[in-house]
Amino acid sequence: MNLEEVAKRAGVSNAQVAGDTARAVRTLLGFGIEALVMTRGRNGAAIFGRDGSMVEAEPYPVEIYNTLGAGDSFAAGLLYGRLNGWDWRRSARMGNACGAIVVTRHGCANHMLYEKEALEFVENRGGF
Repeated sequence: MNLEEVAKRAGVSNAQVAGDTARAVRTLLGFGIEALVMTRGRNGAAIFGRDGSMVEAEPYPVEIYNTLGAGDSFAAGLLYGRLNGWDWRRSARMGNACGAIVVTRHGCANHMLYEKEALEFVENRGGF
């Protein structure tokens, strides 16, 4: 979720989440989910655990051309990592890489990346 989605689901305003992210996150985690993944655009992603933990995943800075598909691409990369048994940080970094690649292209559906391309992107930018 991004900030707006967290606010909507927690039943508060964006400003309230920005001012007290921890409260909004606790509200959502209180519904019984294991973790809440918050995308933050150029600021990467944060994963909040039910146990009170927080993991940050740094972004891969790129020149943005088009933001269509960035969230879906991030989710695909995150899920790829989790399905491969990766921890939250590495999985979110893969999501960040996938989102970063997609925003450098015109359009999204016809320009989604392949596994090899994402892994090479990560390797060429210092790794996970």
